[in-house]
Amino acid sequence: MSETTEATPTAHVIIIGGGAAGTSCALFLSRAGMTSTIFDHDRTILKRAELHNFPGLVPTLGVDWLAQLRASLAEVKGSTQIQERVTSLFLEGDTVGVESATQRLTADYIVIATGQLNADFTQTVGIELTDPVQPFVTANIVVDRWGATNVDRIFACGVVAGFPSQAVICAGSGANVAVGIASRVHGQFWVDHDEAPKPDQT
Repeated sequence: MSETTEATPTAHVIIIGGGAAGTSCALFLSRAGMTSTIFDHDRTILKRAELHNFPGLVPTLGVDWLAQLRASLAEVKGSTQIQERVTSLFLEGDTVGVESATQRLTADYIVIATGQLNADFTQTVGIELTDPVQPFVTANIVVDRWGATNVDRIFACGVVAGFPSQAVICAGSGANVAVGIASRVHGQFWVDHDEAPKPDQT
């Protein structure tokens, strides 16, 4: 049971990238009562990974861990996935939006979690970039403590935001952004904890 206010849907978030960071972000948003649309074209580096450094896990294939994470997201509902690449971002009144080959969608927030892929599409709204700290990455998005970019309502997490590519770190980065958005939407710091079942006293 969550230790906070009732999780009534209060905002919709578009997440660009369905790897460790993006999917973890969607899971935490769902638990905070928000819905999400994930744009993903299945190029995550987890396909090539075996996880030996994820606390609490025995060595696990990255794709198997991601499948389990996506199954957890399906259980809490509130998230849909579109198998397309986002080509540009736009601002429209009090909303933000994305365009792909066949879609033009708006949302309350956008989270960029594109991993090692090129972030050039971010320049359609002037998101601040910096030189990457990791190899094989063309640019990092400049973010604050909660993953917010210089453009209001647009956040970034994971490798594209300058975090190391380890799954556990990227997952935490995505969860952190979700907590930041949830706290903003709910007007107070969002706490997502579940209590262990109490021992049977009978």
